[in-house]
Amino acid sequence: MRISKIISLSGLLGIGFIIVTPILSAAWIKSGPMLGYSEMEEVLIWVQTDEPAAVEVHYWKPDQPENIRKTKPILTLSENAFIAKCIADDVHEGDVYDYAVFVDGEEITPQFREGYGKKTGSIPLRFQAKKRWRDTPENQPPDFTVALGSCSFVTEDGYNWGYVPAYGGDYEIFESIYEKHPDLMLWLGDNIYLREADWATRTGVFHRNGHTRALPHMRALLANTHNYAIWDDHDYGPDNAGAEFFNRAITTEAYKLFWGNPTYGMPELPGVFSFFNWGDVNFYLLDNRTFRTYEDVETEPFGRPKNHFGKQQVDWLIDTLRYNQSHMNYQPSSFNIIMGGNQFLSDAPNHEIFRQYSEEWNYLMDQIMANHIDGVIFLSGDMHFTELSRETRTSDSRGDEIKGQYPFYDLTISPLTSRVNSAPPDNSHRVDIFPDTDKDYITQRNFAVLEFTGKMGDRVMTVKIYDTDGKLLNGKAGGKENEVADLWNFRARDLQIQQR
Repeated sequence: MRISKIISLSGLLGIGFIIVTPILSAAWIKSGPMLGYSEMEEVLIWVQTDEPAAVEVHYWKPDQPENIRKTKPILTLSENAFIAKCIADDVHEGDVYDYAVFVDGEEITPQFREGYGKKTGSIPLRFQAKKRWRDTPENQPPDFTVALGSCSFVTEDGYNWGYVPAYGGDYEIFESIYEKHPDLMLWLGDNIYLREADWATRTGVFHRNGHTRALPHMRALLANTHNYAIWDDHDYGPDNAGAEFFNRAITTEAYKLFWGNPTYGMPELPGVFSFFNWGDVNFYLLDNRTFRTYEDVETEPFGRPKNHFGKQQVDWLIDTLRYNQSHMNYQPSSFNIIMGGNQFLSDAPNHEIFRQYSEEWNYLMDQIMANHIDGVIFLSGDMHFTELSRETRTSDSRGDEIKGQYPFYDLTISPLTSRVNSAPPDNSHRVDIFPDTDKDYITQRNFAVLEFTGKMGDRVMTVKIYDTDGKLLNGKAGGKENEVADLWNFRARDLQIQQR
């Protein structure tokens, strides 16, 4: 819609008539606001308008509504998909802020989805600055929660996958995640599902990202939870695409525009991998596409390395893990959460899993053990079912024994809204998560919440898995409401090398 502004010229020109001048002040929010990264001294708030506009965010402490701080105005442009990344840089660590979004000077208030039922009217908008706890008298990390999921397909007439009816649905799952009020949301890949009409052009790539982000069911979650994302093939290009994909520069550009991660790659190493810390947990966001060699490439006789993450990225990961572990006063971590689009531990007959890239897989696992990295938990998506994999290693890939037993876990959470895989392939490392039944995996749309609790030195990560409606799926048989089976409580001290 447009409005017109009536400007009187009689006082300026001494004549008695008026003219009507159109102005570009009727822009609207197409999607967002979305909270991106949160640090101790700045927070990112993401907004997409439907046409060029000046965007700024006002924010204040709930108990000091008169003390309003403002981000610098950003003009959204078509070449950047009308996206503004507003930086709130007048925050104090650990504080919570209410906020409002202004477009061309007019406050725009997002509304709960019509038909939601549980909530109506305006969505309350709030963000938090990361809490500092190191070098404080308490020296106690905060308890916090992290939601996660993967495989989010949003249907669009004329752009659906015709060979699979109703591939996407149950979008209420995003409102169920919001109702859990997590501090963070981890998007584990296949977050948008580029389609054949999309991936060859900038127009198509930007359209698909914008169409998914504008889903009304996501509004409250995006606006109140700090979002971090990795990608997988359907965010990057065609199915199972890797380094060979001709249009990866455009999909990389879109990924950086549409998400709010703290960093993307390194100056000397391209890609979209990243790192952030929250409390006593370090999160490593890996890029499984930029350097990936197609899975059927033979390494002999040409000696070509077969990359999944690529050796340089793996070395960055190991170096960062080593540094953080050796500088515990800087980034002390009870848990090291390593996120990748494909499964880490599964040995199922699946060409996409990391283990199929055996040389690189062995290199990473050997390095983690050799450097005595504690608290490692892998997170993955992609598979359209949910399972937990476990492997305890007592030797490296060369057969040399290590000085104990090293426990590894891989939590695979999938799908959010995509089609479910009802017949998962065999995986010898799969944990029997339902010992009282004949099932050991979840084959329905779902998400997980990780709860980090406990005193320093006895920290626990509890995993709770929920269905579309927010009903607990991994509850303890005969247990209390919202209580999970013991196997879902991961103690940091049990994720250290166990001496023999």
